[in-house]
Amino acid sequence: MTEDEIKRIVMQCKSQHPDAPVDPNGIYCDNLDVIEFTAKVEEAMALKYARIERGLCIEFVESLNPEVATKLREKRAGM
Repeated sequence: MTEDEIKRIVMQCKSQHPDAPVDPNGIYCDNLDVIEFTAKVEEAMALKYARIERGLCIEFVESLNPEVATKLREKRAGM
């Protein structure tokens, strides 16, 4: 994950004290719920790799049947 992706996830997490300030750099946060942060990182990584896997799957299908690959690409375009 990139630093920007991690910062975005930190900013999405609810803090233990909602009014407590969060470091604007997104690196240090005394009030971060580590369990929530880890769950959000896991979710982001799963989505990222699911998209990569989907792309590889479409490439494989295209090598076997380009017409089916085209339909699969159309169906999965928004995912």
